[in-house]
Amino acid sequence: MREPKSRTQEQRREESIKCMVQAAIELIAEKGVAGLTMAEVGIKAGYSRGLAHLHFGSKEKLLSECLEYLAHEFNTLRKKDGSDTTGINGIYSLVNAYTQRPEDSVKRIRAMFFIVLDSSVADSPLYGFVQDYNEKNMAYAEFKLNEAKALGQIKQDVDTQAAAFIIMSLLRGISVHRLNNAAKDAVAVKKEILRMIGKWLM
Repeated sequence: MREPKSRTQEQRREESIKCMVQAAIELIAEKGVAGLTMAEVGIKAGYSRGLAHLHFGSKEKLLSECLEYLAHEFNTLRKKDGSDTTGINGIYSLVNAYTQRPEDSVKRIRAMFFIVLDSSVADSPLYGFVQDYNEKNMAYAEFKLNEAKALGQIKQDVDTQAAAFIIMSLLRGISVHRLNNAAKDAVAVKKEILRMIGKWLM
C-alpha cells in the first residue's frame, strides 16, 4: 500500500521543482540573475518562501537547473519535426531552431542569456557548468560539419572547428537582437543565413 503513495509524493516533488524552475526563468527574464532570490521563486511558483532552498540548496544549483531546462527545451524544438539531422542537415536544424522560435519564447531566450553572461566570469560558481554547456554546443556543430565533409556536402578545406564557432556566434547574436526586435521577419533572416552558408561552405 505504501508504494503508490511513494510514487505520488515523488510526482508532487518533481512537479514542484518544475514549477519553481519555470518561475525562476520568468523572474530572471524580468530582473536578471543578481535580482533573483530563492524566497521569491518559491512564492511565484505558488509554494512557501523556503521550498526553493529546500529543493535546490543554493541559488547556483537552481540556475544550473534553469539552464538545463532551457537547453532541453531548445533541443526538443530543434528535433520536433523529426527531420534528418545527418551532416549539413544538422546545421540546418540549428538555423531553424534559432530563427523559428515561437513568439512566446522571448522571456526564455532572455533568461538563457542572462544566466550565460552572468556565469561567464571565471570566479562565478557556474563558470565551469556554463563553459561545459558552451563547449557541447560548439562540439555538436563541429561534429555535424565533419559529417557533412565526410559525406561530400561541404568543401574539404573547411576548418570545421572555426566554422562551428562562427555559425554558433552568428545564431546566438541573432537571438540577442531578436530580444529587442522580435517583429523582425524570421523567415527572411533564415533564408539569408542558409544562402550565406551555401556560398561559404558548399
